[in-house]
Amino acid sequence: MDVSYFCGTLAELSAERLYRLLALRSQVFVVARQRARHEPDGLDIEPETLHVWGERDGVPIATLRLTEEPDGILRLGRLCTATADRRKGYATTLVEHAVVLAEGRPIVADVFVRVAPWFLQRGFTALGGRSVVDGEPHMHLCFTPGQQVPAYPESRNATTQQAAAAVPQSVDAGGQPYVPAWVAL
Repeated sequence: MDVSYFCGTLAELSAERLYRLLALRSQVFVVARQRARHEPDGLDIEPETLHVWGERDGVPIATLRLTEEPDGILRLGRLCTATADRRKGYATTLVEHAVVLAEGRPIVADVFVRVAPWFLQRGFTALGGRSVVDGEPHMHLCFTPGQQVPAYPESRNATTQQAAAAVPQSVDAGGQPYVPAWVAL
C-alpha cells in the first residue's frame, strides 16, 4: 500500500487524527522504550504547531512536529516511525518535508546522542552542547537552509560509520552499540 504525507495545525486536525498521532508517539516513546513519561507535553495543541505525518490506509506510520521558537527558528521534535515500518525511508521523507515547510528558516533539533549520526547524514550540523532529557543525553543540532546536504552514498554502512565517528555512541549493558528502536536508520 502507498503512503500519503500530510501536515496540519491543531485547527486543521480532527480529534481522531490528533489522537492517532499521539497514540503512535506514545507507542514509540513510552511503551516500546519502557519509559514512564507524559508524552503529550502541551506543544501539540499550540495553534502554530505543525504536525507532519505519513499514513497508510488512514493509520499514521511516521510523524514529527515543528514548533516555532520566539526568535522565529523552527524546532523539529517527536520524530518517530511505527515498528513495522522502520528502515523504509519514511522518517527521511518527513524531515525533507519539514525542510520545505520551513520555507528557508533554520530548523533546530535536540536529539538522542545515539541517533545524531542519522540527522548528520541528512544535513544537520552539531551546534555544540548537550543536555539530559528524561535521563538520556541529547545533542543540539541545526539544519541551515542553503548548506550542502551530503549525497547518500552507495554504501549506507560507510556513511553511518563516518557519521558515528563524529558523535560518541551509547552502548547497551553488554557493551554493544545501541541501535534505537524508534528511528528509521
